[in-house]
Amino acid sequence: MRRKTHRKSNHAGRGQSLVEFALVLPIILMILLGLLDFGRAFYTMVALRDAADEGASYAAIRPNDTVGIQRRAAEASTNLVTIQIEDVSIIRPPTLAVGQPITVTVDFNFDLYTPFVQSMLPDGELILHGTATHAILSLQ
Repeated sequence: MRRKTHRKSNHAGRGQSLVEFALVLPIILMILLGLLDFGRAFYTMVALRDAADEGASYAAIRPNDTVGIQRRAAEASTNLVTIQIEDVSIIRPPTLAVGQPITVTVDFNFDLYTPFVQSMLPDGELILHGTATHAILSLQ
């Protein structure tokens, strides 16, 4: 007599894997988008700090040239982070003297890609700042 062996069908296992994949995929995508936003934000912060530093370097030599300081900081931006002249602010000491600090700050509205985080922020964007302070070297 022969015994009949029943082979288990693997259809149930494939269906279970598909359901698990469907449940995990949104979580993985959210993590990847979060990492992408973090990397972009870090790059933007470095670009803003560099632009502010460029403006502060110019301000150390020509502390009275407001438009020149703003233009120098805005032109230091890259194609990925475009800085407008009106987003550059300057904080001067009460009396301009050699050795006094002058500070340049650059603001930037950063748009997020991650939908969950984006919905928690006003207008779905962060306002990032880059700041640099240099001592005044000359009063030209």
